[in-house]
Amino acid sequence: MRLRAVSDSPSAVVADVLAVPVYRDESELSGDLAELDVASGGAIAAAIAWGEFNVLEHASALVDAGDLPVERLLLLNGGMRGRGAFRARRLAAVATRRLNGRGARTLAIWLRDGEGDDELAAAAAGAVSGTYRATAIYGRVRDTDEMRRSVDEVLFLGGSQDAIDRGAIIGEALTFGRDLANRSANDLYPETMAEVARGLEGDGCTVEVLGPKEMGELGMNMLLGVGQGATHGPRLVAIRLPGWETAPEGAKRLAIVGKGVCFDSGGLSLKPPEGMGDMKMDKSGAAAVIAAARAVARLAPDTPLMAVAPLVENMPGGNAQRPGDVVKAMNGKTVEVTNTDAEGRLILGDAMTWAEAQGATHIVDVATLTGVASMAFGDQVAAYFARPREWGERVGAAAERTGEWFWEMPLVTEYRAAYDSPYADLVNSGTRDGSLIKSAIFLSEFATVPWVHVDIAGAAYYGAEKPYAPKGASGAAVAALARLALDFTSGELPE
Repeated sequence: MRLRAVSDSPSAVVADVLAVPVYRDESELSGDLAELDVASGGAIAAAIAWGEFNVLEHASALVDAGDLPVERLLLLNGGMRGRGAFRARRLAAVATRRLNGRGARTLAIWLRDGEGDDELAAAAAGAVSGTYRATAIYGRVRDTDEMRRSVDEVLFLGGSQDAIDRGAIIGEALTFGRDLANRSANDLYPETMAEVARGLEGDGCTVEVLGPKEMGELGMNMLLGVGQGATHGPRLVAIRLPGWETAPEGAKRLAIVGKGVCFDSGGLSLKPPEGMGDMKMDKSGAAAVIAAARAVARLAPDTPLMAVAPLVENMPGGNAQRPGDVVKAMNGKTVEVTNTDAEGRLILGDAMTWAEAQGATHIVDVATLTGVASMAFGDQVAAYFARPREWGERVGAAAERTGEWFWEMPLVTEYRAAYDSPYADLVNSGTRDGSLIKSAIFLSEFATVPWVHVDIAGAAYYGAEKPYAPKGASGAAVAALARLALDFTSGELPE
């Protein structure tokens, strides 16, 4: 797909389709929208009067363009004004997705509510991601050539081509990360996912893969314990950009760590069968950090960035970890495993300790960690916890600039007592009350540098088709992590 900035006005641009947002406060056409309606010969007003489009009911409507030099108008539900990058990314995704399977080859998008660099980059990423089809991973016999059609070219009215080019690369990373998350467990397990990560060597990265032997020698017993019941042994993948390798001694280095449970049965603390097929999505954190690293490697290879992905399958095999087992973490702390389905925090703890040992001065971990995050925040918002809060503000700002929605939660250290064990330094699963916060408290035991935990348990996956995305992986956190890395060395960093 080609994405271009053009200086044409909405009434003069030549394309198959012109996408136009309509906002909820525009019950009567006015201003720039009224001017376009006049140029169309009243096509917009006629469509609204006929009931073809209503911002309270419809995500979009494809209508005749009247006197305009485009074949059709695509009216988009802009909702309430504001949230610039979030709104721009969503609108562009709805536009290109609406045209999937149709004959339109060229789409012009008129954002109407800000054409700054952040908005344009987010819109470009949204335009690319809107063409995503999860069915393309394995192919379906019933998919015809017509069903596979999508827009070839997107024209953005006004703005910076550089911002659009950056957004296009982020959009490609979103597609890459969604494919990784959506791939089935018999296809993508720790060994094969590590091989996919090795593909980033083609982008100039150094890729290191640790197997069970190397992890055992390092004392990563939390990570190894989770994977010990599976046929496919665990791996730890580290992707280093050139900037990580060349950064001088004492320089700041960012590690992004993603939970990679390629399939999560719950282990011996077995999950209920309903929805277990979606547990291939438990590798979404690892997918996000690998995809973000690829985007940053293509945009700014000198960035001091390392992506770390601990990869396991959590299975109830004959050698599976048992409730009551005690393991010693890489940082020396002992953990009593009271619930084998609280496995993500175990693999992340060892991975974060290892990242610090490799020289990380700042860490962000991303994980589909707790079901309660999904219940609390749904599929639109990711919760984050920070120590110190200034570092969390940097992460939250990166999300806002790229059209993602992160929400800060308190790191309540008083809840640490819930992890007390009579046999070890701590248990891996505390009491249910406040469990979203307590999961972050557990992880805080394994980071000594500025650290942020992002729980994407709800945001990583759409349980039903949306106007802007099919059912399946969303690519949550990919854009935010990439933006954070690109901005990492600018401004003061918290100690």
